[in-house]
Amino acid sequence: MPSKTLAHAYEGTTTSLYAGTPRNKVSESAEVQFIDSKGAALKPVHQALFGKTRMAKDRIHWMFSPNKDERVASLLAWIEIMSYSLGTYGLHRFLQSRERGALIANADYRPPQSPQEPAFDWLTFDQLQASRDKILQESVAFYDPAVTCIVFVFLPSKSGNSVAMWRRKITIGNNTRASRINEINLAMAGLRREKDYVVHVDESACASNLVCFSLIFSRLVGAKQPEGTKGPATPGKSASHKYDYARTNYPYETALEKKPKKQRWWACW
Repeated sequence: MPSKTLAHAYEGTTTSLYAGTPRNKVSESAEVQFIDSKGAALKPVHQALFGKTRMAKDRIHWMFSPNKDERVASLLAWIEIMSYSLGTYGLHRFLQSRERGALIANADYRPPQSPQEPAFDWLTFDQLQASRDKILQESVAFYDPAVTCIVFVFLPSKSGNSVAMWRRKITIGNNTRASRINEINLAMAGLRREKDYVVHVDESACASNLVCFSLIFSRLVGAKQPEGTKGPATPGKSASHKYDYARTNYPYETALEKKPKKQRWWACW
């Protein structure tokens, strides 16, 4: 069930952010200029993306339908139309940063200089690592930047404390790759190894999973349980070292009859 702060993500709007035909709908050979907000589109949602007081799953939501809000639907449609040029732009940003990253756009942000076009910022893996969101990090850590461009689109809640997030993968054109093959090979050679991209998640989630794994493992191998934990109850033993089922939860068993104690002679006085 969506939170109240994100309920507006399901409310459609009658005004489309990118209503007209994009001026960037041009041929593959044309040079297209995209707008970089230089962090302005991300500033209102800094706590939602990188806040440390709440878990990532409570700040970043991935399950919302993009068709419930016209701003999101129109931006994703614009990205689809401009996929070839946007892929070229994503490759350009990768070659500039020399690091795996992704384009990210705020569906609720309108650039002052051109309100009918979206703005895209570039976030590297190290920057996305601070979000502690697994999908954001793994999307960027394990893709081939010479072939694919990753694009994230988000819609902030009214409070700015949460965002709904969507992801698109764009294939970079063959002609684009061929024209910059030397730069691509140089940048790819300087990347860290895949195993060196460490995905950071919330500590509480890791600790909970570790405790569960420890308990399960200890029971499987018969190891001593951690101090302060209780294992399953076992039937008690009688003086004859046989199970006394009357003390347990097995009603179909009868207890062993105990012999009456002999009365001592002095007890009669």
